[in-house]
Amino acid sequence: MDHDFITPQEMREAEARASSYGLDEAALMENAGRAVARVVEERFADIRERKILVVCGLGNNGGDGLVAARYLSGLWRVRVLLLGRAAEIRTKEASEGWRRLGPAVEKEEVQDESVLLTHRDWFAWAEVILDSILGTGARGEVRQPVAAAIGLINASKATKVAIDIPSGLDPSSGVPGSATVRADITVTLHRAKTGLRGKDEYTGEVIAVPIGIRE
Repeated sequence: MDHDFITPQEMREAEARASSYGLDEAALMENAGRAVARVVEERFADIRERKILVVCGLGNNGGDGLVAARYLSGLWRVRVLLLGRAAEIRTKEASEGWRRLGPAVEKEEVQDESVLLTHRDWFAWAEVILDSILGTGARGEVRQPVAAAIGLINASKATKVAIDIPSGLDPSSGVPGSATVRADITVTLHRAKTGLRGKDEYTGEVIAVPIGIRE
């Protein structure tokens, strides 16, 4: 499918302009997470047990995943792995997403690789894994426990869905890191990022979803 591509810098500028018509970062995150949840629900409605693992980073991409987890928790069995401590979440919007997870969501904070490995059975448990670790602000090689989490995602038999861009793939150039998620579907926000172009082995099917940005 052809896409209208946008650079990460252009995306940041579009998000900044959105505040002029009342769409702040919290609203954008809510719209993004809801849109991702809708794609998951539509694409995987026939999965019998409906078990989803959401693997989140500490930035806004992780926040999008937390919102998606909240929306899905009414219909799916949802587990969330946060790669770091909740106190270290980088934005107030993403932190609010963690706080708003309901009691139906089983959640854990994973501070290092050894703790992550104690939850490796979660990756086998899931029928769908949602990658919301790294977004368009990511640069350079990934560190632990992110690298180990990417390895566990790729090794899982679950269907992998990346939010905006597969973690480890450079959002501008599309150059993969030594640890890069190989997604079956990438739900990209607003417009496809330039790093997704021609990277089907990492992105799988690319689905662009609107999040309220006008252009």
